[in-house]
Amino acid sequence: MDLAIEKFSPTKAELTKLVEESKALDLPDPFDQAQLRKVKDARLNIRDARVAITKTGKALREDALKFQKAVIAKEKELVAIIEPEENRLAGLEDTAAIAVERKARVELLPHRRERLAAVGDGLEVSDDALLDMDGPAFEGYINKRLADKNEADRRALEAREAAIREEETRQQREKEMREREEKARQEERERLAREQKEKEERLEREKKEAEARAQREKEENEHKKREERERLEREERYQSFLKEHGYTEDTKDTFHIERSESEVRLYKLTGVLKIK
Repeated sequence: MDLAIEKFSPTKAELTKLVEESKALDLPDPFDQAQLRKVKDARLNIRDARVAITKTGKALREDALKFQKAVIAKEKELVAIIEPEENRLAGLEDTAAIAVERKARVELLPHRRERLAAVGDGLEVSDDALLDMDGPAFEGYINKRLADKNEADRRALEAREAAIREEETRQQREKEMREREEKARQEERERLAREQKEKEERLEREKKEAEARAQREKEENEHKKREERERLEREERYQSFLKEHGYTEDTKDTFHIERSESEVRLYKLTGVLKIK
């Protein structure tokens, strides 16, 4: 496969000469057919040169692409022969480096244990796991433990504070409930006392009214008795008065009686003269 760049044709010199010759052409008279033919022939020559360059470039690119693919395939074939062994040897080196690092970290175990214990999260981690961690890995690990512990402490504090607030709220509710109940009991006691007082006042009032009625009735009865007694006494005096003056059922027609509020006058017929 020939990938020589010199395969391009026409050459740079030939193209330069073609352009220089073309630059000498002009068309001052657009109706000059002979001159127009020269311009057209020059353009066609330049076009043919351009088409030839493009075809040559395309062919070279296709060859180059085929060559590139062949190179890549060969590269992979050759690398595949040696790369596994390279990786195996690198693995041995890495294992040795890790073993050396792990041995060096053994001295750091007590210090790492102290730092982890200071976190106070109670988590357990094996020596092997700690030995597998290099410096940055261990720092990241302990920082995460610290962050987790701080977050756990923050949540625990929030939970305690929430529990305290809830307990305070509960106690406040119970206090308010007791106050309401005590207020209700006090209002009930006051209502009962008020009703008892009203009842006692009503009974006292009814008693006084009953006593007053009884007194009035007594006084009225005494008054009636007195009036009746006085009436009887008056009637007795009246009857005595009539009897004393000879007034009887048989003689009443011979008497004339006049009454006023203060006295009774008795007139007796002394005689009758019949003139006819």
